[in-house]
Amino acid sequence: MTQPVRVVFRSTARDAPAAGEGLRVALYQGQGPAGSRQAVEQNLERLVEVTALAADYGCQVVVFPEKYTTGYAIGPEQCRELAEHREGPSIERARLAAKENALAVVLPYPERDGDTFYDSISVIAPDGLVAANYRKTHLYGAAERRNYSFGQDLPPVVSLNGIGVGVLNCYECEFPPLYQYLAGHGAQVVLGPTAADGHFRLADGAMSQVPYQDATRHIIPAMASIWRLFIAYANRRGWEQVPAGAWQYQGNSGIWAPDGEALVAATAEDRHHDCLLIADCLPATVPPFSPEGHHPTDNRLALNPTLQPAR
Repeated sequence: MTQPVRVVFRSTARDAPAAGEGLRVALYQGQGPAGSRQAVEQNLERLVEVTALAADYGCQVVVFPEKYTTGYAIGPEQCRELAEHREGPSIERARLAAKENALAVVLPYPERDGDTFYDSISVIAPDGLVAANYRKTHLYGAAERRNYSFGQDLPPVVSLNGIGVGVLNCYECEFPPLYQYLAGHGAQVVLGPTAADGHFRLADGAMSQVPYQDATRHIIPAMASIWRLFIAYANRRGWEQVPAGAWQYQGNSGIWAPDGEALVAATAEDRHHDCLLIADCLPATVPPFSPEGHHPTDNRLALNPTLQPAR
């Protein structure tokens, strides 16, 4: 039996931000089945339920974890069986849910394009139209590189409720230049679906002895602060059981403000429950980093091709 969704709502305002003023973001952190057509169907049923719940709280976008439709820990055979075209049935279900509830849906899924496969994210606007389809450009580890090809286009920036919204996919949330790129292209909010686990399977099939670093402890707060961004990190929680073994996820979802502080973040107790984490991202309230300094406009990294070592 599917457990109820715990809502963690962190906003001082009842009403969602007006167009151009901000974005009410919901992150779904849950435990779900993986690796079968039945799992895909159950995960989509949950998506429909969660999207309606997010709409009840005035959310303007709801974000699901990496490879939400199939589960993350799938092998090449499962990937080839379950991957879908960018206009496939899972995307159609999400488009309908977005349109019926008048909010954007960020749906990660394994994409098939002929005989090529991608770790993709569909950004669906509140009218049910696909605003962007992003193919992960920075694949993590041997398993992802066995399953998928590298995307060739840098991440998109789309407008949701009049706010510039960039998208990164899991491992990409750990690359500082990608935040700079998104900020330079008008992003004010960055959405990062992820599937960050604890211990993970190495190229030789053994499990790692060192847990995966928690990006929310240092990297994400720092990137939010430096580039004056809101960063929403949507991870899984709990376990996925697949033929290759059991995978446990960190359950460290949250939304960080441009001062590096969390607006909402999953607690240890939240990791025992499927949760919807909600907060308002209000770019107009963001002060500069310092009275006379603003990293997004003051950086001179365009000099990079001609930079020489100091003498």
